[in-house]
Amino acid sequence: MVKLACVIWILPRESEQKYTDFLQKRKLYSIYSIPCNGTAGRSLLDMLGLSRTEKSLLWTVAPVDMGRRLMYLSETEMGIALPGSGIALVVPLDSVGGKTSLEMLTKGQTLDMERKTQMETTAANEFSLIVAVAQNGHTDEVMDAARSAGAAGGTVIHAKGTAGELAEKFLGVSLAAEKDMIIIVAKREERNAIMSAIMEKAGARTEARAILFSLPVDSVAGLHVSADREGQA
Repeated sequence: MVKLACVIWILPRESEQKYTDFLQKRKLYSIYSIPCNGTAGRSLLDMLGLSRTEKSLLWTVAPVDMGRRLMYLSETEMGIALPGSGIALVVPLDSVGGKTSLEMLTKGQTLDMERKTQMETTAANEFSLIVAVAQNGHTDEVMDAARSAGAAGGTVIHAKGTAGELAEKFLGVSLAAEKDMIIIVAKREERNAIMSAIMEKAGARTEARAILFSLPVDSVAGLHVSADREGQA
């Protein structure tokens, strides 16, 4: 079976159309865009007189080997390795919910789903994607904790929770519907320290009430530049 992955780009908002064209040129038509924000520190933004940096998160589904090819092209053709250009990563999928979902996610692609493919285990898990879901307005607490453990930056997606009443009924806590989802790309050896710092300083027993999980990253593009620049991701 062909192994599929979610291929993700986190880009300056103005680069969204350029990357959409780049993907459609390669017959990837099921492309999803989510507006989000960078996480440059509040003190730095205040000093520069800037607001939160506007980003777009683009994602699509493709075979893992194509995802790796897209990482290479993102650097060589699209220039994502240049400062301020964003990052890209490949996150393997465990499963897809049925044939219809598969067809919608891979619209326009020619896949031989019975074909066996040899997937090498390169530096497949050199990086991890850390996801923290916190109460709205507590992004700074999460990112301050993450940076204290070595994280370079993150991306904020504003989301909405749907289990507030259940949480209040069964857990005895009242949770606001509005959420901040903070995603951080980190080296695997730094993952545990970053997650521990977030749990200690912004976890479930704090006002931020952040919950955490991480996902393995197959490959990345642009991260070697962004890791040295606060708030790049």
